[in-house]
Amino acid sequence: MKSKIEHTPELIDILELVEYIPIDKGMLVKSIDSKISLKVIGNGKGRNSSHSHQSKIIDDKTLKALFNESSDGHNNKRNNNNKKKGETISFRDIVRLLIKFLKGADIKEAKIALGGRLEELRKIGITYPAQYLLFDFCLAALEGDHLDAKLYLAHGFEILGLSSQFNLLLSAIVFTPLTDDAEVRELLTLLAVICQPVDISLYLDLYGKDFENRYIVFQNELMKLK
Repeated sequence: MKSKIEHTPELIDILELVEYIPIDKGMLVKSIDSKISLKVIGNGKGRNSSHSHQSKIIDDKTLKALFNESSDGHNNKRNNNNKKKGETISFRDIVRLLIKFLKGADIKEAKIALGGRLEELRKIGITYPAQYLLFDFCLAALEGDHLDAKLYLAHGFEILGLSSQFNLLLSAIVFTPLTDDAEVRELLTLLAVICQPVDISLYLDLYGKDFENRYIVFQNELMKLK
């Protein structure tokens, strides 16, 4: 029997799913668990200008691979009673797919995928704040300082060149907000791990008590993952 060559989902495939989720002014229109049909684009407000409303954003092969990847303890059997797997998506499903991806991803590759301009910025001598904007965003969000998180995210989108889908996902987390949700906090913690400074002690010395308090919150969340 010939073995089938399976499509391996990439980070960009998961982020494309955000295009299906109704988001208005950075906030989720529906709850984090609301299931959205994958047969039509979720947002009817014209946000998805790069896609035709007559076609799917993601092809069936990629969708199948994504949902096969998510076959773990998170699956809810009730969701399969009347719908085939892969016909609907929720914001939580996307969060879970990202968690699964980040836990198995090479950190260097994940950094490149999340911040496309990081290497370019380093070449011209820029380090902080550009290098650690996403890290600071995650820590502010984990602490519940949504105003600071929004500011870091706005700068991160412009300076780091974060993809529009990734920016939209992070916006929904802090604008809705969803920062008290356990799985969202796990995602933020994993992102912070990828983006954290090489020399954290120097970082703590430079940016003072406020950052130190946030770092303690981050460390507490990190302990939950072990």
